[in-house]
Amino acid sequence: MKAKRILAFSLALATALSAFGCGKDDENKKTTTTEPKKLESHQQEQLDNLAENMENVRQLESSEIDWFSFWDINPTEAEDKEIGADLALFQTKYNGKINYIQTTWEKKFDDLAALVLSNNAPDFIGADDMDIFPKCAIKDMIIPIDDYFDLDDPLWEGTKESADKFEFQGHHYVSVIRNDPSYIVIYNKNTIEENGLDDPAQLFADGEWNWDTFSEMCIEFTNPDEDKYALDGWYYEKAFLQSSGVPLIGIEDGDLVNNIYSETLADVNNMMYDLQKNGVVYPKHDHGWQLRGNLEGNGIGSGLTLFYPIGLWAIEQPPSKTEVYGDIAAGEVMFVPVPNSAESDAAYVPSRVHAFCLVKGGKNPEGVAAYLDCARYCEIDNSTAEITLEQLTKDYGWTQEMIDMRDTIYEMSAENPVFDFEQGVSADLNSICDTAIRGTMNPQEQKTWTSVVEANAGSIDYLLKEAMDSMVKN
Repeated sequence: MKAKRILAFSLALATALSAFGCGKDDENKKTTTTEPKKLESHQQEQLDNLAENMENVRQLESSEIDWFSFWDINPTEAEDKEIGADLALFQTKYNGKINYIQTTWEKKFDDLAALVLSNNAPDFIGADDMDIFPKCAIKDMIIPIDDYFDLDDPLWEGTKESADKFEFQGHHYVSVIRNDPSYIVIYNKNTIEENGLDDPAQLFADGEWNWDTFSEMCIEFTNPDEDKYALDGWYYEKAFLQSSGVPLIGIEDGDLVNNIYSETLADVNNMMYDLQKNGVVYPKHDHGWQLRGNLEGNGIGSGLTLFYPIGLWAIEQPPSKTEVYGDIAAGEVMFVPVPNSAESDAAYVPSRVHAFCLVKGGKNPEGVAAYLDCARYCEIDNSTAEITLEQLTKDYGWTQEMIDMRDTIYEMSAENPVFDFEQGVSADLNSICDTAIRGTMNPQEQKTWTSVVEANAGSIDYLLKEAMDSMVKN
């Protein structure tokens, strides 16, 4: 296994939908975490060897950096959460420490702006959710990374192609550690067997996992009288749309592009429209727009939900966080890539970057750079992958089948990633794009793709032009 595909969990978004409170005044200032969980002795020895052989070593005035997010890099959320190899290397090489400044998903941009304006800025933020760039550059809340990273250096050259997609006005704004698949499709093997369905992993191996077979399984499984719905969650529409190979909002030659008129997007949305005509989506609108049981993944383990499209982070967590999907160690839980069209010219994978940005006014950007150097060393060092493999299998219960599928999906993402920037331009654009993307599968008010385009295309064009004009004036 290659480390770049295995080490994705080391900074996985393990708490991506958790609701943390962000206080005011003293409560909103820097907070430090408790002592992180340590690696086992043989794992630490591997990192010691890596630390000794690091060529890119920085001289730091301080090895303490401030991380701003709605999830904590440090392994303190759950007692059985493992420390990531990258954080462990940062501790080993620099005696590094990451202080966690909490926010919430809903308030993160407002809270960040307030901290920057108050001269109390954190040092760095994550770009994994594809909602940071370009708007935080436009709003002058993040700074270019070029003074801190040489993208032609052997340590970073493998990320340059992706980093170039996050460039404007001649500067790079996102430090890319690797490409990640945005979504996978989780299912419970017991549910598949009990309903007499084909195993999706086997369909994938046979080259038969596509929109057609996926739709057939969803329709066959759905039975409202038994409270059985094939799909639940917040991500399936975006996952399907990007699996077409065309993002709604792309970047070409440094310009934002509206692809809503694409025939390919029409094809995938017509597929989604036909699928939802059969009522396969859990009716959130009848339950206060909440997920089943108001919990991510609820219904998979109990057999009431067939598929759950979500990020890998959802199962790259300790058993206390994944039991809702079933017993991973017993081999009940499995996942596959998001299916493509049977006529697709490539195996497109909805993707994002595992990456970070430097916050304007941060006190220790050099310290952040040292930590991100460590992350890249872990990414390219094959021996370090053994730490992650051991954590996934020994501590988190992953089966070899899961490890192999994960590696395959990362290979696919590296070959045919699809990046969508619809969340990263402005709140107004995100709102309109979100409405458009969810229109054909809206369980309350389903719309044809033709009507969605007619209602939203003009506004998207206007907001993209507005954003591009702001870039030029900035």
